[in-house]
Amino acid sequence: MTQPRAILLDFYGTVVEEDEAPVTLVCKEIFKAPSNAKNLDELTSYWWRTFFDLYPESYGDTFRYEKELGYEALQKTMSQFNVNLDSEKLKQALSEYWDKYWGKPAIFPESREVLEKLTKLKIPICLVSNIDNDVLNSALSYNQLSFDFIVTSEDCKSYKPRPEMFDKALSLLNLSNNEVLHVGDSLNSDVRGANNMNIPVLWINRKKRDISSRSEKPDYISTTLTGIFDIIGQPD
Repeated sequence: MTQPRAILLDFYGTVVEEDEAPVTLVCKEIFKAPSNAKNLDELTSYWWRTFFDLYPESYGDTFRYEKELGYEALQKTMSQFNVNLDSEKLKQALSEYWDKYWGKPAIFPESREVLEKLTKLKIPICLVSNIDNDVLNSALSYNQLSFDFIVTSEDCKSYKPRPEMFDKALSLLNLSNNEVLHVGDSLNSDVRGANNMNIPVLWINRKKRDISSRSEKPDYISTTLTGIFDIIGQPD
């Protein structure tokens, strides 16, 4: 690709850690009760699949906040495994864990240096994140980060990999799809979403996962965010 004029940057799992604790902790409470679940992994895996399956149908007039999708996934999980617990108490627990772990995430070791180098190169960054605004604002404040351009699922009433968030980012930057590089860790949300928009994409594969679908084949792969500079070069 030609030198990108801007970076579209995912946040959770890319710049900061995407902690699975909120879901795991609630599922641990569920697993204490009688259920059809064979083990804790079966519960948590089902929650995550259900949660992400709710993304595509939540847009426009049917849009719901990400935390609301989390609540629905919780209800479906309890129903699937015939768990008889106080759903309102579990919902409150999920909300508290959500705000604690995703509102105050740990930043990856290389992220600050990468962001500083991009600033030196004068390459604009647009954060593009599937997240509710209040949670993201908390996370940015906690890590003392700021970005000139931010696009969230709440802003667009849509979730990646749908096109609305990418369209909004391009509009804010006043650039076309071949003038930017999208960087993210999710094969579905980031790689598939960028591919659908014909936007070059760098996949941050920290966990060294395999690619199982042609629609999720990235242009570039790196195990850390520093892989950006293999594409755009280092600042002087």
